[in-house]
Amino acid sequence: MYKKTPLSNSSTQKLLKFIGLAVASLAAVIGIFIGATQMFGNSNIETLAQLGVGDLIAANQKVLAKVPLEYANPAPFRAKTIRDVVLPEGKKVIALTFDDGPWPQTTENILATLKKENVKATFFVIGQPLKSFPEISKKTVAAGHEMANHTEHHWYKAMHGIVAQREIEDTNKMLLEGLNVKTTYFRPPGGVLTNGLVDYAHQRNDTVLMWSADSGDSNPRRPSTESIIKTVVSQATPGGIVLMHDGGGNHENTAKAVPEIIRQLRAQGYTFATITELLEMGTLSPEGVTSAKKAAPAKKTVKPIPAAPAAKANKLPATGT
Repeated sequence: MYKKTPLSNSSTQKLLKFIGLAVASLAAVIGIFIGATQMFGNSNIETLAQLGVGDLIAANQKVLAKVPLEYANPAPFRAKTIRDVVLPEGKKVIALTFDDGPWPQTTENILATLKKENVKATFFVIGQPLKSFPEISKKTVAAGHEMANHTEHHWYKAMHGIVAQREIEDTNKMLLEGLNVKTTYFRPPGGVLTNGLVDYAHQRNDTVLMWSADSGDSNPRRPSTESIIKTVVSQATPGGIVLMHDGGGNHENTAKAVPEIIRQLRAQGYTFATITELLEMGTLSPEGVTSAKKAAPAKKTVKPIPAAPAAKANKLPATGT
């Protein structure tokens, strides 16, 4: 006959630790199960109950994948229009931004350069080309760049509040449904601040991004690659925002200029950031909106962008009209 002996303190502690781990593991599985049922619906609970733990984890990962990637503007910059930020003394950081895409070849060439140089940028997309070339923007997001709103039609005209709302909200909807991203950044076409778009963006607490360095590549007489490089480098300042274009027509010279712009700015001690990163490390410029107005190009030099090339001709899928 075996004699029962009491458990030692160490044995008791080990047992309690084991029980605690078991309870924690069970709680984790239950949490995964709940997340999975939220995605698949209560009607499928019995089916999910029959799945193994590995399948439940995979299901929970699918739930998490549905959570949008959000580019959230820091609180001090909400409902503000800015052209740059004030950085701590000695810090040389600048943001590269590209407007009017996505665009076949140009956007893709710029993405290739940014990948090679390990630089992250911010792309202000227009709804119309986004409909035609969603795969290009998907590549942009996957590469870790930020997406921002540049309206659906790129209109400069004064518009009713409802029209301004639709220009911004419809593009945001495309970004969410097509790319699973949310943005709190907006740039008005042509830098026009008084046609109703900026007013609505501020109502949304969006940050309106202007620029401190204008590459000049939107000029109908497209500047040379050398001219774009010289202009950007000469206008670069710590905390600045560089305006370039990847869409809205032929911007081959811009794509060619990007590698040398990065090289020369790095030689001057600059590093590069997305808009969110730049805002998180900086403070509002005391010049504020006044500076933003100065940054806007003269309206005489701004022309509506041409229609995006046909998706079929560029072997990229269209997503509707």
